[in-house]
Amino acid sequence: MKIYFDHLSGFGKVSDYELIVNCAYGILEPSDRQSDALSNGWVPWKGRWYNERSTRIDLNDYRPSKTTKRLSNKITVKHTTFGNYDDMYKAYCEYNGFKRDIYDYSDCNVIEYYTDRLIGVSIYKIFGGEFVAYQFITDYSDPKLSLGSVAQMFECQLATNLGCRYVYLMAGYENCCRYKANYHGFEFWTGYEWSRDIELYNKLIDRDESYDIRAIQPH
Repeated sequence: MKIYFDHLSGFGKVSDYELIVNCAYGILEPSDRQSDALSNGWVPWKGRWYNERSTRIDLNDYRPSKTTKRLSNKITVKHTTFGNYDDMYKAYCEYNGFKRDIYDYSDCNVIEYYTDRLIGVSIYKIFGGEFVAYQFITDYSDPKLSLGSVAQMFECQLATNLGCRYVYLMAGYENCCRYKANYHGFEFWTGYEWSRDIELYNKLIDRDESYDIRAIQPH
């Protein structure tokens, strides 16, 4: 893997203290294995690989709860390719207070979740024989279904059927990613190893929440 540093979009403060921010990313060489990149904390995004506090579920240890299994019986799933989920994505972002961004998952596969209508989707892609869960979207029309946990069960089932060892859940930052530690088999990348220290993970989440990004953004 070749590593690149984008100093044009970054910034620095060196007069009063040492702060340098830039975007580092990797490009795989033809001989590099995607599974090796994933296992070393690299996350694929738009043709590049980024090293971050990656999270994953070890499928050997994943066990859905009895409640999740029961609720899954109320859901019908459909496996398909990416479609138009703009309205659902808008509702999802508004519910969570996220800033709506332009996204393009057109090269991904999808699990659609139905009751009497479409209520959610899991967007994923297979890299080097491993399952990368890019995005879960729901309109939260029926919170009692706990669709997030049910969707995670279906993702893990599919990944197991495909012969994957892990389901990679992208990054683990801020409160919006705290829930990932609730799944059996959860691990996060520390920068040098995969850890199952949930207490440490939650402390890191708390630290994320304490940072004021406005204090380090360039003016």
